[in-house]
Parts: sequence; structure tokens; C-alpha cells
Amino acid sequence: MNSSLDVVIEVYGKVLGISEVDAKSDFFDIGGHSLLVMEVISILRTEYGVSVPARQFLTDARAEAVAAACVTIESE
Repeated sequence: MNSSLDVVIEVYGKVLGISEVDAKSDFFDIGGHSLLVMEVISILRTEYGVSVPARQFLTDARAEAVAAACVTIESE
């Protein structure tokens, strides 16, 4: 399984349509906006089974910080 950081980097790239994303990339600095944050959160939840609070993007939207805030969703 990919690390949380790898997953966040992949999702940032997918949502923004770019390939130049790394651990230090801030979502808003590389073209993201509030509506796309919701898309990132949705993809992380549905495709990768991880949850991250939207407020994390207001605190620190770097890929490494978002990855650190990811929590695996337990299957019920």
C-alpha cells in the first residue's frame, strides 16, 4: 500500500491536473481552491479509505502536513 504522503501527492496531481507535486507542495500555491479541497477529501475517502478534516487545509495545506493528518477509516 502507498504511504499517506504518496497518496496525497497523487491526489493533488490528479485533482489539479499537474505532475509536479512533492511533499512541500502547498495545495493553494499550486492552483488549488476551496471547492477542490472538497474533491481531494472525497477522493481520499472513497478511493483510499482515509479521512482528513477540511480544517487541515486552512492550517497547513502542504502535502506532507495533509498526509500526517490522514486517518484510516475502519471498516464496519
